Amino acid sequence: MRGWSFLLSGLIIWAVHFFTLYAIASIFLTTPLARGLTLAVTLACLAIGFLLFVRTRRSGPLTTTEQWMRTVALAGLCLGGVAIIWQALPALLS
Repeated sequence: MRGWSFLLSGLIIWAVHFFTLYAIASIFLTTPLARGLTLAVTLACLAIGFLLFVRTRRSGPLTTTEQWMRTVALAGLCLGGVAIIWQALPALLS
């Protein structure tokens, strides 16, 4: 189970961000509070993703399977980061 959560960490963070922004948009609509909460949630998710990215990059010598898992996890974190930014931009720029 730990391996799967490691591989999917970036996409899990993105999913949490997606559903949190959906709830914020449903509850607060287009108020200034919604923009502030959107910014706070986005920065928190990006910070968590960045910390996981740094932690993953600092691993020591790895076997071939562990190297593959690290590469997939890093790719997922990068994809999740781009998705988080892309998703937050309309709410923050409108």
